Amino acid sequence: MTENKTSFPMLPGAHWWALRDKFKQSIPGVVTDSYLAATLNMQPKSARANVLPYLMDIGLIDKDGKTQELAKAWRDDHQYAEVCKEIREKVYPENLLAAATNPGQDRTPAERWFASNTGTGASAVRRMAQFYTILVEADIAKKKPDAPADAKPSTNHEPRVKKVRSAQIAEQKPHVEATVSATTTTNTAGHQYSSPGPSVCINLQIHISSDATPDQIDKIFESMAKHIYKEK
Repeated sequence: MTENKTSFPMLPGAHWWALRDKFKQSIPGVVTDSYLAATLNMQPKSARANVLPYLMDIGLIDKDGKTQELAKAWRDDHQYAEVCKEIREKVYPENLLAAATNPGQDRTPAERWFASNTGTGASAVRRMAQFYTILVEADIAKKKPDAPADAKPSTNHEPRVKKVRSAQIAEQKPHVEATVSATTTTNTAGHQYSSPGPSVCINLQIHISSDATPDQIDKIFESMAKHIYKEK
């Protein structure tokens, strides 16, 4: 590998894994910009500029887009690590491999090397280092670093949460409030007194929740009759 390159592959991880999944289903004879656009949900022009050149650089396809033997091995889980090793040794110089041996733990040395040796901006340097990290880790278990590869547990939780919430709602009883205020009469001497006579004024304020059932409303008035009007 010569060390006078000014750029290195910047293939996003999402594209790397999506293409590998597609190749595992059926490996194409020729990879075109239209094929990449359909597979990666992007415009053919973008695929032609940002994906095809990198697939050529790492040796999955040739300059005419024909898939190589390396692509067949790449899609095999048992050969994946060896393919990554072959790509690293083909694409990157030895001094980078020696300087950034564990970019999964610390990507700074790799980013520093790319910045120093390519003269590109921070965004390009970061993308180079990210793809380099994928190749160094060579781990199919890290297929989707942003989310677990097996997404079933998270989707299975959703119905369970809904059931729990439904049960909680079912257990909640309608809230009923009943407040009673009574005013008393004050005589001319300033003393308050209560009397069962016609001079006593009782104001009742009843606040009943809109979700109260008819039985609950009946019980409210039954309780009022018992405690206020002394009915049995």
